[in-house]
Amino acid sequence: MATVAMQKENYSEWVTANLGEKTGMWYAPYLEKMGIYLEMFDIAHGYQDNFFAYQTYAAFMQVYRELTGESKEDVETILEGAIKHYPKEFVAQKLKWTKAYAKYTHEKGERNSPENFGGIADLGAILRSYLKFLYYDEQPTLIYPKREKKIAAQEGEVDGASNYWVISPGEKARLWYEFISDGTIGLGWDYLGDLHQYNSRMEIEQAIAMQREDGKRPYNDSKAVWDFYRNMQVNDTIYVKAGMKKILGKGVVMDNYYFDETKQAYKHRRKVDWIQTGEWNIRQSLAQKTLTPLSAYPDLVFSIEKTINEEEFDESSMVEREFKLWLAKQVDENGAVLHDKTILSKIYALKDVEKNFQTPIFGEIDAEVLRELKESVLADANYTRYKGIVGSSLDYYIRYLESQPVVEENEAYPLAQFLAEIYLNKEQTTTMLSVLRNKKNVILKGAPGVGKTFIADRLAYAMMEEKDASRVQMIQFHQSYSYEDFIEGFRPKADGEGFELKQGPFVKFARKAMRDPERDYFFIIDEINRGNLSKIFGELLMLIEADKRGKQINLLYSNEKFAVPENLYVIGMMNTADRSLALLDYALRRRFSFIEIEPAFDHPLFRENIQRLDHPDSTLRVIEKVQELNQVIEKELGKGFRIGHSYFVWQATETVARERVKEVVEFEIIPQLFEYWFDNEEKAEQWAQELRSSYAE
Repeated sequence: MATVAMQKENYSEWVTANLGEKTGMWYAPYLEKMGIYLEMFDIAHGYQDNFFAYQTYAAFMQVYRELTGESKEDVETILEGAIKHYPKEFVAQKLKWTKAYAKYTHEKGERNSPENFGGIADLGAILRSYLKFLYYDEQPTLIYPKREKKIAAQEGEVDGASNYWVISPGEKARLWYEFISDGTIGLGWDYLGDLHQYNSRMEIEQAIAMQREDGKRPYNDSKAVWDFYRNMQVNDTIYVKAGMKKILGKGVVMDNYYFDETKQAYKHRRKVDWIQTGEWNIRQSLAQKTLTPLSAYPDLVFSIEKTINEEEFDESSMVEREFKLWLAKQVDENGAVLHDKTILSKIYALKDVEKNFQTPIFGEIDAEVLRELKESVLADANYTRYKGIVGSSLDYYIRYLESQPVVEENEAYPLAQFLAEIYLNKEQTTTMLSVLRNKKNVILKGAPGVGKTFIADRLAYAMMEEKDASRVQMIQFHQSYSYEDFIEGFRPKADGEGFELKQGPFVKFARKAMRDPERDYFFIIDEINRGNLSKIFGELLMLIEADKRGKQINLLYSNEKFAVPENLYVIGMMNTADRSLALLDYALRRRFSFIEIEPAFDHPLFRENIQRLDHPDSTLRVIEKVQELNQVIEKELGKGFRIGHSYFVWQATETVARERVKEVVEFEIIPQLFEYWFDNEEKAEQWAQELRSSYAE
């Protein structure tokens, strides 16, 4: 039988190797005095003061089950490396432990406040770690089934047996004090009634859709409701937010969902023990959604915890930590996940450059500055220490920087505003939004001047329900555009010496969207039919399909794993009057839905805007003549060659309509007619004279 000191040493060694680099040294002091603490905090009585005195699995399993209330089946699942939530009764004991330990250490002068819970190990995690150690120590032929390895900076900081959420307590946090008083948290959508009547998220989505007038699929709404009802668990940690950069409180979910008819609003409820309340401004921005899961963002959870516990942390170190976590998800040229040694070597290289070149890297937000730094470092003959990896290290950091979502307070963009700016009716708009949401790839096609570009931009805003230009990227195809321009390829270095692999705009933007899965992103391609799409998209032609989203392949040049995320939408624009363009192939057509945009000269809003111009009569005479012209064009050339209404969309305060209409006719429409009737100049001249006459009257 080992001494308790030897048992502690063996435990620390095993836990460090299997559960995390920091965990062994962190948990061991708690176990040394666990019996004393349990007695002192009135949690349990009659156990050994030093839990290292329990030296057999059988003996400690009995203790563990008495303390946690878990069954033998639960224990077997945990020993297999699975994450399992704790019984509801033990959740209350865990919370009692945290509060009591914070008060105890505060009274000893080791903690600045009894409400500061930073750095306190979870009681359940401590007990489970010792249970696992004893089981595998007694069966040396077995190997503990580790989950995907975490890097050192993340280990021990986020409790894997608890989910993390952030929620808004009503508009402008109006219900927060009610929730504190009641010891609850609530969610809206009261018209749904008791959620126990719904068997699936789809049923909830259909019920919400029936209440909406815009016809938009309520994807985020149904997800929030379903998460609150079914995915949130007892023992989960929940943060309350105000806006996007302020935390108001932290609580632990204590019971299952229930519907409270006695409440005036937010009748969907859960019992919560609010353990910390106040106001804390955080560094990172939160999603604007009502309810957001945070478990996939351990760096954000870590940052929130440090902030609400008023623990100082270095900004540069936080960025370094986030970069480490990002690196842990990347792959090398063979498609393998980067291992710890590679990650640390890249971090050391960047820190060495910071030191030797007296310039910050962690915290720098301008990618161009970093690219210039890379050229300087590689060109410096005196710098040799990390010369072999500093270039790739800076490339990774630039990719990380460009993949970060930018979350800001944006101007709202409701459907009503879209309808006030776009000459489409509500039915057309609802259909367009539905097609884009379901297909994920659409092409807006139409004659020149029907507003395709403007519609594409505003369509993205309408889907987002806010004006966020950081989530929209627009490019234009041309005949020479290639896979290397769009996806990735080798390009000459700035100094002209050799080539380097560069990511294209689509890969960069897709990875940015992947990093921010809770919000929609839009990639807009102007003149999409000017390029050879099969050549430009390459292997990605398959991945953009709605049912292939999330599927990974290796890119052609870098061999890196890549997928097109669910939240990325592709909007193409196609000018149907360009004779030089080849027809799109069937493979591409199958992956896009096509939406025809018509001239909107008769739309009430268009007519209303024309009346606001100075001398509207002359402009209306030209418009009527253009409508006559369009009938001829449609009959002889086809609908795709008509003249669009956007030639006559001007700001009344920015131009004199009488002069502007002359410019449009002479320098935009008439030249277009001579292109249309290049083999019949007499006809083109006839219509040119009729248009001139209409504005001259």
